Amino acid sequence: LLCRGETKGVFQLESGGIRDLLQRMKPDSFLDIIATNALYRPGPLEGGMIDEYMQVKHGRKQAEYKHPLMKEVLEETHGVMVYQEQVMRIISGLGGIELANAYSCIKAISKKKLEAIAKYREQFVAGAHAKGLSKKEAAELFGMIEKFAGYGFNKSHSTAYALIAYMTAYLKAHWPVEFMAALLSSDILGRNFKRKDSLVEHLEDCQRMNITVLPPDVNASQVDFSVEGILPSPVTGEGPGVRAESGKDQANIRFGLSAIKGCGGAAAGALVQERNARGVFRSIFDFCERLDPGAVNRTAIESLIKAGALDSLGARRSQLFAAVDRALQSGAVAAADRRSGQRGLFDDVDEPAETDATLLPDLPEWEEKEKLAKEKEVLGFYLTSHPLSEHLSTLASYCSHTTAAAAKLEHRTEVMLGGLVSAIAVKHSKRADPGRPTRYAMFDLEDTEDMIRCICWPEQFVTYEEFIKPDAIVVIRGVVDKRPGSDEANLIVNEIIPLADLESRYTRGVLIRVDESQHGPEKLNQLHEILRGYPGKAELQLMICLADGSKVNMKCSDLSLNINPEMRTRVDDLLGQGNFRLITAAPTVGAKNGNGWGRR
Repeated sequence: LLCRGETKGVFQLESGGIRDLLQRMKPDSFLDIIATNALYRPGPLEGGMIDEYMQVKHGRKQAEYKHPLMKEVLEETHGVMVYQEQVMRIISGLGGIELANAYSCIKAISKKKLEAIAKYREQFVAGAHAKGLSKKEAAELFGMIEKFAGYGFNKSHSTAYALIAYMTAYLKAHWPVEFMAALLSSDILGRNFKRKDSLVEHLEDCQRMNITVLPPDVNASQVDFSVEGILPSPVTGEGPGVRAESGKDQANIRFGLSAIKGCGGAAAGALVQERNARGVFRSIFDFCERLDPGAVNRTAIESLIKAGALDSLGARRSQLFAAVDRALQSGAVAAADRRSGQRGLFDDVDEPAETDATLLPDLPEWEEKEKLAKEKEVLGFYLTSHPLSEHLSTLASYCSHTTAAAAKLEHRTEVMLGGLVSAIAVKHSKRADPGRPTRYAMFDLEDTEDMIRCICWPEQFVTYEEFIKPDAIVVIRGVVDKRPGSDEANLIVNEIIPLADLESRYTRGVLIRVDESQHGPEKLNQLHEILRGYPGKAELQLMICLADGSKVNMKCSDLSLNINPEMRTRVDDLLGQGNFRLITAAPTVGAKNGNGWGRR
């Protein structure tokens, strides 16, 4: 797990940089984990210590030791001075300086106290010369100490960190579902529902680990994230025990109710306690009548509906939402009866849930876009689908990078990114010249991987303001902006292109594949008849897949096309889906051509 860099949630080993380092380091002992903690700091990174460590560790270079004591002290770190304790042992053991003064020497070096450093250098050279080194070698060695002493990290400190890192990595490697459920539960407090938070990142990590996170459900979820589908121990019949066989009762994580915005721990606790005491909820009316409205209020109920946590009650979310007022009134009456000690005539009779079906308004379900927006509002991410799902192939054709990839690029790199507009803030610039526009916008562009903050300065905002709307799907041509010393990336907007305009503006032509064994010569003739009815300026390329397995690519210079949805539909009807590809010409670094079939 460590060698693969799969350490999100592992103590001290979570950042992208240290995960990359672990993949290169390939740790195979506990000492490597200690060293990784000590080396992943600005000094060692800039000083080349990590590269030196790995070159020797992987046998690409031989460590050099100027004295047997140096080998004794530095062998565990492959000849590199990593820890303060190592530097102190060399100063003391080889230079003849007492350990207490060796620490003072390190402090003098780190604080650049030149007079003290000169005194210790003289003592060290004399002591090392007495141990068998030449004065030149001793002076060079003290120069190395000066270089590395400022970077040195306490091994005792790094070892304590490494031990906890090893423990958490062990749990993630051997009990991944339980570990991720606990990790997600620890992320609930302090959630940020406006931007991608650590809980969402860890949900994505579950997806990469092939762990299913089941949606929230008032009849199944616990207060926190919980594990479902673990077989009992074959020995005792109790406890989490062993994993189910593949495909049978696979262990999953159930979304925790308290992670829903508007449904805190107190409301979730009251809900779970009532369900455990009296069984599952049968309808929204049963739900409201059994729960104290002081504990589970309107906000909590509406949030649960938006999150899909009441879907198991057998009604549409639109119906449930419209019935909240009536259900709360019913719940208030039931609560008043409980306080007065009264019981209804039929309180002991289990009525089927269908009795409440007539009380629900007959409404169609929310449109998909509205449904997803409400999920995002209370969950912080899109659960059942993503607004970009139906546009992924189009965005892949025209965009040069995803938002996650763009964030890793160098400052001023030009990119073309596509996604969903959100979190819009329109502001006024204080530095604009008189008579020039002052309004500019900052907003998030979100795709299926991540999001990036976009800045549209006044000159561009005047032109593209109409496209900067909540939930608008657009493609942005711009440049990556990073402040010196920061890894955080923004996108400076140069141009905003609506999704509907991409094809007409950035499509050079089409590539159509015709398979001899599947389509036959007659389909080729029919294709020609279709295409000649749409004259235009876009080029046409054909890929003919012959029955013997060979392929012939042709550019049809005598037939140019007007690409439109009607033509594409007719070609798809004739040849089947997947044989029509756009040839794009997006003006950006690394743009994809989108044909996806390779070269001849």
